[in-house]
Amino acid sequence: MAWLIGQIMLDRTWWSQWLLWIPDPALLPAGLMLWGGLWVRRWPWAWTGLVVAMAGPVLFLLLLWSPGRMAPAGDSITLLHWTAGPIYGDRAPYGDFIVSQDPDIAIVEGARRAATTPAFRAWSRDAHVTLRGPFLISSKLPIQSVRMVAWAKNILLLLLVVELPSGSPLRILVVDLPSDPSVSRSEVLLSSHDFLARLETAPDLVVGDFNLTQRSYQLRAFMPGMSPDWARCGVGWGGTYPRALPTYRLDHVLSGPNSVVRSITTTDPGVGRHRAQLLELQPTQGSPASSQ
Repeated sequence: MAWLIGQIMLDRTWWSQWLLWIPDPALLPAGLMLWGGLWVRRWPWAWTGLVVAMAGPVLFLLLLWSPGRMAPAGDSITLLHWTAGPIYGDRAPYGDFIVSQDPDIAIVEGARRAATTPAFRAWSRDAHVTLRGPFLISSKLPIQSVRMVAWAKNILLLLLVVELPSGSPLRILVVDLPSDPSVSRSEVLLSSHDFLARLETAPDLVVGDFNLTQRSYQLRAFMPGMSPDWARCGVGWGGTYPRALPTYRLDHVLSGPNSVVRSITTTDPGVGRHRAQLLELQPTQGSPASSQ
């Protein structure tokens, strides 16, 4: 019942956001208990418990697994987004992972010390590298600007503008929202909208650690006109947290009707808090990025 209420109310309120975090697999033991209780009582509806039990794993797989195919690379741009968190031990594996992905644009939250590793320095010799707040950013494309839009109330919003080969700007909003479960997600959204009002032009792409689940109401209301892209172009397993057993997708990609995102995959870096997501980008004719 608690799971069902969470699916109806979503995270519109402080109390319902807790229920939304109940994972779908929780229906398996709950359904088996329901089936057992009804079967002992010889109720004719005992089979409904088995339906509930089977629904848990099915919904879990449908939400996080996408059978999509990788789009042909062509002249696309690769973007790596990774919520790595702080480095407490050897920094080399962090730098090695970024290098192994060889992205055109790398946006890493935390792991700033990875920039000092020999592998990263050699790889990024001809790239534009900047450290801003907790973010490590590397781009093979020219960086036009990097601006911290907000760093307050545990909300981090950074606007990165890179120059595409066509000369057009690609505006990427990088998001890191509070992870504290006691914080009201609706209040976080209201504060975020206050900060986002500072933007003169809407971003073409939003990526980051939202600390919101895929069914989140607040996720879909974060940026008017933009919606999560995983259901449209995700490939493979979509869970990003926790890294070793990714049960939730907390790192998201949002785009508008003229999306530049062709595909999204997640990969295990072997270190850090979250799994990383790798995007294939292709600005299309009529997209904000290619029309200016």
